[in-house]
Amino acid sequence: MLETIPYTDTFFTELNPHILRCIAAMRGFDIPDSTSFTYCELGCGTGHSLIVYAAANPHASFIGIDFNHEHIEHAQKRAASLGILNCQFIQSDITKVEQLPLCDYIVMHGLYAWVHHSVRNAIHGIIKKSLSNNGLALISYNAYPGWHVYEPLRMMMREYSMGLSDDPFYNAEQGIGFLQWMLERNPAYIRAVPSAASFIEELSRHDIKYIIHEYYADHWTPFSFSEMEQTMSEIGLTFVGQIPLYLNNGAICLPEGFDDILSLEEDVSRFETFKDLIRNTMFRWDVYAKNIHQDLQGFQDLHLGIVQIETHLEDRIALPGCSPIDLDLAYHEPILQALRDQHMHVKSILAHASEKDISLDHARSALLNLLFTEQIKPIPQSIPSEESIMAFKQMVLRFLEEALVSDEHVIPSLYSGSGIHINQDTALMLIATMKHADNPIEWIAEWMEIQGYGDYANVIDRAHNAYHQFIHTLPFWKRMIFV
Repeated sequence: MLETIPYTDTFFTELNPHILRCIAAMRGFDIPDSTSFTYCELGCGTGHSLIVYAAANPHASFIGIDFNHEHIEHAQKRAASLGILNCQFIQSDITKVEQLPLCDYIVMHGLYAWVHHSVRNAIHGIIKKSLSNNGLALISYNAYPGWHVYEPLRMMMREYSMGLSDDPFYNAEQGIGFLQWMLERNPAYIRAVPSAASFIEELSRHDIKYIIHEYYADHWTPFSFSEMEQTMSEIGLTFVGQIPLYLNNGAICLPEGFDDILSLEEDVSRFETFKDLIRNTMFRWDVYAKNIHQDLQGFQDLHLGIVQIETHLEDRIALPGCSPIDLDLAYHEPILQALRDQHMHVKSILAHASEKDISLDHARSALLNLLFTEQIKPIPQSIPSEESIMAFKQMVLRFLEEALVSDEHVIPSLYSGSGIHINQDTALMLIATMKHADNPIEWIAEWMEIQGYGDYANVIDRAHNAYHQFIHTLPFWKRMIFV
């Protein structure tokens, strides 16, 4: 039943192949090529993430597999309308997936911990058979110990509402209503777990389709890290690290006061178990490798770049559940300044820092801090040809035309190999710049008039002010999408 209900149409930054590659390189694993690779998403839903990554990485091949016919049909039509030729979508039960090509990345989100063990076994088989020798697998899952606290809420919601009707949407709404009713009466469970109140309130804000898929799956099963690592080891995989990046640095990802635990960091399995307890982890994005840790120097060859509009460093940055990161601007700012002009190899960045009389240790530490705080990110290494840039710009325009009828949208970036969240106003400014460069303000005003914002004479000043504010961000857009 749940497989026939469309899932929410969401872009996931965690599925970025360049982030996976960066984590593996940081840990000394062999890694796939940054531009020419094969990427497969199991349970791809409507293909939102896959389509953006395919557009942003035109020299790679992308495969999306999903059981839901409506998902696949939507993905195929959208990819065709956008002119994306390097991705294919397959409608299939995971247990019946036929031969796949060797894949450098096999990723899945919202799948592994929500399906019958026979489907998990099929996933294991696909990874064993189709993951390349230096390939990486990404598996997201609900995790213990965090779910030990809230698992009773899921049980109560289902117990109350399952079978109330044949309509899963009605049942889910009634289930959330029951939790809210219980919260108002402050039973012993709520008193024992005060944070359950905010958890219930958060549930109430979610799309009902998300609630159905997340909490009403018959085979919903959280896992501890040790369970997952053991299972992956049995199919020949080695744990690499976690997304987001900062979770891979013990000195950062643990709250203050847990320095003694850092002595366990070399024993990855034990450290991850302690870390999950300390952070009360409820969800994990784990990266696994087909090869074993070899202490390679691939990190030196990674390309890094700035992929946000503003880069204003603060002296101290606090990440969720972490010890604060102190940023000495004398070490960090020269690296950012170099990257504001162009993307660079890690080894080139370190050489640049050396020219600024920054020691190698300080430069490496600063570089990692900037990565952990997402001031800079790993990006593809290739320099696109003039022909590929022109083709990409035409594709981006089609994404932007979609965005004109959306509250929020994601467009691809050839520079970052990922996607950029934009709103309707930004889409309008970009189209004006790319298609109507001779008279962008007049075109914006005409568009606003057609859309009912007011007569041309009344909106022209508004269009003028909006465009001149937008112009300050043009260097960013030139870098990201070649405006």
